[in-house]
Amino acid sequence: MVSFYQAIQSIHNPLIDYFFILLSFLGSEPSYIFLMTVIYWNIDKRFGFRLAILFLTSMALNGFFKDIFNAPRPIGQPGIRSLYLSSAAGSSFPSGHSQGAATFYPYIWNRWRSRKIWLGISAFMILGIGFSRLYLGVHWPQDVLGGYLLGGMVVFGFQKIDERLLKLQMSLGLKLFFSFLVPLLFLLLYHTQQGLQMIGFVTGFTCGHFLEDVYLDYRERTLLVPSIFKTLLGLCVLGLWVWLWHSLTRIYPWIYLPVLSVGGLWTSFGAPCLFRYFKWETPLKEERTSSLGITR
Repeated sequence: MVSFYQAIQSIHNPLIDYFFILLSFLGSEPSYIFLMTVIYWNIDKRFGFRLAILFLTSMALNGFFKDIFNAPRPIGQPGIRSLYLSSAAGSSFPSGHSQGAATFYPYIWNRWRSRKIWLGISAFMILGIGFSRLYLGVHWPQDVLGGYLLGGMVVFGFQKIDERLLKLQMSLGLKLFFSFLVPLLFLLLYHTQQGLQMIGFVTGFTCGHFLEDVYLDYRERTLLVPSIFKTLLGLCVLGLWVWLWHSLTRIYPWIYLPVLSVGGLWTSFGAPCLFRYFKWETPLKEERTSSLGITR
């Protein structure tokens, strides 16, 4: 096994190292939170909501299996060069980065499968993120393969049940109750720092989505310029909010729960309210035509 790592790490330089560190970072929870916010604000809010629930479920199961197997990482093994150790918290099997990529990108591709470019992007990100964990020497090959398998199974199962769950008739109060209860229950499975970040965000994000659905009915698909303004302003506020608490979260990681809950609430309800105030909801041409009763 050591010879395998020596083979893939035999050609390395700082530029290649930085490339795979960046690729691995793109497979981390903050990167997925960023992508989900962009999808929710600009493309498809209901899909963004389901994507957040799917991803949290997958990562919670990853934490559960990590605790069960408690497998050691290759870090520190003679002959294996390990980098980006800050991304290697917890046990080794299955790889959370690989499972996250195998969850997020196939679901994205399935939503926009008519656009072939997404197949190429999805394949590159799934394979690239998995390989980056091997190149960086923080996972064994079986960890990556296990992450791929579990991620694929979660996506398949979720696609079978999500439509049924969304058709359930519940009052707003009951939806908000489950928005708090279900993500917090995932703490039993996913109690790492990354878990606190994701659970906090999804808790607020889910509550905000249900509030938005009842009180706002935000139009997410807009023209390019308003979309750019929405994204920049929304991310600046979200980033500033998280940054204000950064020093405390480094000492008390549990603070991520309330901080990211507010961040999630901002993403799905606060920011859309602000976008409406600034009148950045100019609908796309085809939507305006449809609203006038004109068909092609």
